[in-house]
Amino acid sequence: MNRHPKPLPPPPNGPGHGRTKGSKNKLTKERVEKELRHIAFSNCVDLFERAHKGRRVFRLRELTAMPEGVQRAIASMKVRRENLTAGDGARDTTVEVKLWDKTKALELCARALGMLKDHIVVEGLDARKEHLREALAKVPPREDPT
Repeated sequence: MNRHPKPLPPPPNGPGHGRTKGSKNKLTKERVEKELRHIAFSNCVDLFERAHKGRRVFRLRELTAMPEGVQRAIASMKVRRENLTAGDGARDTTVEVKLWDKTKALELCARALGMLKDHIVVEGLDARKEHLREALAKVPPREDPT
């Protein structure tokens, strides 16, 4: 029995191999808009399911059971096992879910739709204009060659 498997051949580099032109990883305006919509309109209630009817007990849904928009709005998840109540000897699981910045996503969407406009105020032009006028006044006028 051979303990060392044969190495895999290198991937071909010819056309049609690797990432194709219509790849799902291609960055397009439509994909960016879709991602921003998922973040901007996500609802954190969709992260949870009711554990007991009639009682206010909720349980975090499995990631695969969450709607796609909520999955895409999650920036990170941390799972910690720790003893929350001293002396009981039980290990509790704490799940920390961080979402992408919803207000920033809404702002970017509003800018794309033209709802927000940046106003640029340039100060100090009056002093600069006066300085240029003084400099032009010092320049002797051109003589007309005709």
